[in-house]
Amino acid sequence: MNKKQDKPLTGYPSIDKPWLKYYEHKDFTKIEGKTVYQVLYERNYDHSEDIALEYFGHKITYQELFRQVENTKAAFEAAGVKVGDQVAFFTSSTPETIYGILALCRIGAVANMVNPLFDPEQVKDRIEETGARIIVVMDQLYGKLCDALGLGDSAPAIEKVIVVPVAASMSWNTRWLAAIKTKVKIPYGGITITWADFIGTKSRKSQQPDVGYKHDCAFIMVYSSGSTGASKGIVLTNGGICATISHYLSPDFPYSRGDRFLQMIPVWFSTGIVISALMPLCLGITVILEPVFSEQSFARDIAKFQPNMTLSATSLWLYAMKSKELRNQDLSFLKYPITGGELILGRVETALNTFFSRHGCKACLIKGYGMCELGSTISTDDLKYQKPDAAGFPITGVIVTAFDLETNQELPYNKHGELRVISPAHMKEYFKNPAATAEFFWTDSKGRVWGRTGDIGYVDEDGFVHVLGRATDFFTDRCGIKRYCFDIENVILQNPSVAECKVVGLLKGDFEIPIAHLVLEENSTARHEALLTEIRATCAEKLEPECIPCGYRIWDAFPIKNNGKRDIEKLKTAADEVMQ
Repeated sequence: MNKKQDKPLTGYPSIDKPWLKYYEHKDFTKIEGKTVYQVLYERNYDHSEDIALEYFGHKITYQELFRQVENTKAAFEAAGVKVGDQVAFFTSSTPETIYGILALCRIGAVANMVNPLFDPEQVKDRIEETGARIIVVMDQLYGKLCDALGLGDSAPAIEKVIVVPVAASMSWNTRWLAAIKTKVKIPYGGITITWADFIGTKSRKSQQPDVGYKHDCAFIMVYSSGSTGASKGIVLTNGGICATISHYLSPDFPYSRGDRFLQMIPVWFSTGIVISALMPLCLGITVILEPVFSEQSFARDIAKFQPNMTLSATSLWLYAMKSKELRNQDLSFLKYPITGGELILGRVETALNTFFSRHGCKACLIKGYGMCELGSTISTDDLKYQKPDAAGFPITGVIVTAFDLETNQELPYNKHGELRVISPAHMKEYFKNPAATAEFFWTDSKGRVWGRTGDIGYVDEDGFVHVLGRATDFFTDRCGIKRYCFDIENVILQNPSVAECKVVGLLKGDFEIPIAHLVLEENSTARHEALLTEIRATCAEKLEPECIPCGYRIWDAFPIKNNGKRDIEKLKTAADEVMQ
């Protein structure tokens, strides 16, 4: 990882930008004044026979992609979609979803990516607040949409529901079997039609010219998880998405035209649609679409499709490492395995890298950090420069540093504070929520606009970003002092028998006490009493008295909410039971 710093450090990341030393190529293609579709088209129209998408064995060339986008644009225009309109997508990763998003880019409309994991009330609210008249829904999700909107009677504002059969774009030899397995009864008629009927049987030409690039014009809307209140619409622009894509156009990113990217992160997340679909398509990389986000499909797809690149959660990588599908698989084809979104213990990273090496993969795990509001990617490793327990270094054009939450002063290297980010890829706003938008963006005395991540962390003198946990993840002790739960968790996680740890504060009168919840490693043979005795001793040695857990509970697996995150409320309820 070592690389010499060219100039003396002042001690402050935003001034020194020590991460710039890792960019071997100082000049890179900066995309300005273009829509995502313009970039995709211009970079691929001379390669029309290259494969753009692969979906269950069906290979779709760029020429076919452009034709389908043209058809879809014409169909949306015929349905009355115009600049600024929102079209809701209640879908997973299918070719039709990609066609629809790119068609709306050309019209200047917004693809509203509603998360199917939301509860019915959230789905209803997210669609109604945007005024969307048209919804594109995957057949497998039609029932959930009906539960949310009561289609046909209590959804008078909806003019058209376009149903995409999950099997429609599969290869012929898998389509019939999938259609039988996934058959869903849908009452077609009225406002509900199939995608095929919406598009028509003949190629169509758009009657309107493309709107083209407009500064700060909305393109895609994704949503916050809603774990700390109502989910918020995160409005992404063409300019912001193109700024992220610009980073990967650098020769420092080891891609070749015709490489294959397994798209695993769902398209309703910015990482899924921007980093795992639009970015590789713009680079001439084939995107292998996978509509099911699961451990089993991830391991199976790696073995079957042999992608050169893929991005997935660490938990899926750990499953793949132990799966029968990859037990004897040569992984020499895999040259850029990426993960992010959660803390990776040093021993876990080592185990995964050992797995890659033993199976012929010459690459190591690429770690990253990002958030939807800041263009998906904030920082990332590359194949040459990495550091354990860090989430990479800032990508092109991005500045990351820690600030003191009380004084709003920038902190020097290695000092813990709120991570704030300057990024050309930042969102436009939270949809119809100016108060939350104003709270997220913060302007310093120099007029620089920072995005407040809400994460506590630091930047080290090598320019690597370290993310410790959420700023809201604390309890208040009997002395009124704020104690971060992740500081306790990080001590407990050093025990090799502990796979996961979550500390919650349990209210006792006017203060809180910490309770530790544990999930043990699958192969752990430690007896519970002996293990807890060992953990208590470690905590007594390394933590202040008020931070030593007052109780412990061991789980087979943590309870999970429908948004995929841990159910902290259930853990707090269980914490109360521990102390009774």
